[in-house]
Amino acid sequence: MLSMTHSPLAWKVFFAPEYITTHDDPLLQRALRTQASDQDLTGVWLRWAARPIFINSLGVPHGALNDFFAGAKMRNRAEATNKRYAYSLSVWVNFLASKGKEWDSADENDVMDFKFWRRSDIRNPRRISGSAWGNDLAALSTFYDWGHRVLEVPTLFESDEILTRKSRYGYSSDPSRGADLRPSTVRNADVKWLTPRAYQRWRDIGIHGLTPQGAERTRWRPRSQSRDAGFVDGLYGSGLRLQEWASVLTLELDRELTGHEYASFRLADACAKGGRGHTFWLRGDVLEQVATYQETERASAVRAAQTAGMYDEMRGRIVVEEVRNGVLRVNTFRGTKSYPASLRINDLDPSERRRLLIRTDEGLEPAVLWLNEDGSPRQKSAWYKSFALANSRVRKAGIDRLECHPHMLRHSFALRWFAVGRLIWSQQVKDMDAEHQRDLREQFGDTWSLVQTMLGHADVNTTKGTYLEPFRALDARMLLEYGKSVLDLEPLLAILSDDPRVRTIDDNESRF
Repeated sequence: MLSMTHSPLAWKVFFAPEYITTHDDPLLQRALRTQASDQDLTGVWLRWAARPIFINSLGVPHGALNDFFAGAKMRNRAEATNKRYAYSLSVWVNFLASKGKEWDSADENDVMDFKFWRRSDIRNPRRISGSAWGNDLAALSTFYDWGHRVLEVPTLFESDEILTRKSRYGYSSDPSRGADLRPSTVRNADVKWLTPRAYQRWRDIGIHGLTPQGAERTRWRPRSQSRDAGFVDGLYGSGLRLQEWASVLTLELDRELTGHEYASFRLADACAKGGRGHTFWLRGDVLEQVATYQETERASAVRAAQTAGMYDEMRGRIVVEEVRNGVLRVNTFRGTKSYPASLRINDLDPSERRRLLIRTDEGLEPAVLWLNEDGSPRQKSAWYKSFALANSRVRKAGIDRLECHPHMLRHSFALRWFAVGRLIWSQQVKDMDAEHQRDLREQFGDTWSLVQTMLGHADVNTTKGTYLEPFRALDARMLLEYGKSVLDLEPLLAILSDDPRVRTIDDNESRF
């Protein structure tokens, strides 16, 4: 089998910007010249703008894949989904090229070979996990479903069940029909949780730069400390996903609270996983931290960017002229022309939000909350660097097994609120008989329902199976005997200290 990277007809995937007007890669230039009719008056390639573009080593575009990603279905999928599918399909067409086959002549046997190569073949130095194979299969299923409907190519799978009965991974959950292409394993073992005390210790050392004893460092020169502190506190306090919290607009956090008060906010459908927006909650101290960032580091970055003319020259900028009842009256600039429109905040996806600007007395300013030091909107990928830097500081401080990644904060949020819910439930039902307890559960739901609501899950089984797996095997009575009030969570969570995936902080590690 030929190497995927050295095949003479290897396909390359590009991720085009919103406005394709200049091209540094000769392959991309050559391919786009064949599509000149797609240009508008400003020289922008409309059909491929902001799309994955597949081109082979001869500069020939892949018509089917490019049409698939330019179609309405994929344009309405999340940016992350488009990228995930593009990478999966890029590997697939290169795999087929190494076998001398075209995409439209592939069959289910090729998929089985592909699965073996991706998952098990010792000649493949980059074998993937079960969940990653699930992503591959979802991409293949969606692409070939489109190909069958639009181009009338043969179906890839012999069993219609694989294409029509979607499950979590986009394919059949019934192995009795056709080949079993499902991943044999989907690992959840890498999921980890931090208790509230463990999170605070990670944040204090990794973000605020305190010593393990809680003292301020004399030579501490933080960069973007208030921004990073507000961001991680918001992730942990809201339970939102990284992309969701990274895409919030300043005008969506318009409440002023203090201390332990809570306020509810609405996550936009266009930013939520699966397009299902939901209510989320933030405490007053988190909003105060965010306000500190807005008034200090963010304001300074915006002033510098305004002086440099960054926002006036931003390509594809969407300038807000008026805000009314969740609807923005905007002008979208393309070259020297502007196009007026009315847009619902709920419908603005992350990429549109990064181009959204608000007029102020000082000039244009980004509407998105989180910015880089130069004043440009901060992309999701940049936050991984912030977490890596914080983890490095914690390691240098000599703290063992205390590492945090963005999605861990969502899991940890779930763990904390499950414990709170159990304690509240115990207070509600302690004097009730079994029948009254059942009535209460039917009317208001149980602890799982509480956490499902706060995470915005469509299916409570996701909440149970993925986010709170450590609690599943524990008897509720065993949990409740450890907690005395809703504020007494650490003793309750200490019973999970033997689970290597749950990081707790015991009294010997505490700095006080």
